[in-house]
Amino acid sequence: MQPTYGATTTANPSLVVVDMESLIRHCEALMAEHDGELVRLAAGVETLHAQMASVRTQRQEAADTRAEALRIQETLLSATQAGVALRSGQRRGTAQGEETPEAGRQDASGTADADPAPTDAPAAEETPLTAETDPPVPFDTSNLGPRGTRALQIITSTPAQQWTPKLLAVQLEGPEAAADQKAHNRARALMDDLAKKQFVVKKYQKEATRLRCYYVAPPAAEVV
Repeated sequence: MQPTYGATTTANPSLVVVDMESLIRHCEALMAEHDGELVRLAAGVETLHAQMASVRTQRQEAADTRAEALRIQETLLSATQAGVALRSGQRRGTAQGEETPEAGRQDASGTADADPAPTDAPAAEETPLTAETDPPVPFDTSNLGPRGTRALQIITSTPAQQWTPKLLAVQLEGPEAAADQKAHNRARALMDDLAKKQFVVKKYQKEATRLRCYYVAPPAAEVV
């Protein structure tokens, strides 16, 4: 308890000195306590700033991943639509191709029954050989770049192979491309372009809960 000094009371100097020393120690204790609190608050602010920076980084990574996912989704949707259109065109072409030989055989049969051709007529002997001896129509790769031409040569070299972006990336860029997602994306874009130009055929196969796509060489393909 601090002593009080009245207006009419004569203070003892020694008591005043002791009282001031006590007040000084009290103030120093308060200052030390406040200094410690300031240090704790400063450390908390630094921690908060670090946490905010970490959250900003994680948010940016999520935004980048979202943008990449949107790009891949758009590419897959476009590729799916192109594959469906390509498959529909092939079915129409196959149906037309199946009707023509049958009609030719019927015409040839009817002609033979009605009016047999002379044995020395060359045209009648050469007609049935035309469909069997037609050579495959070669691809014109003049509008493809070196990388596209190389990819087409790889795919057509093994017609039975189901080519995925990973397999083609390894063939084009080496074994290290097996774990490189960017290399897979480059190979997928390259094969999608070849499919749009009808150099290769893009197919889909359902596996469990997802739809797997792959690429194959069209029948009777030859690259020039």
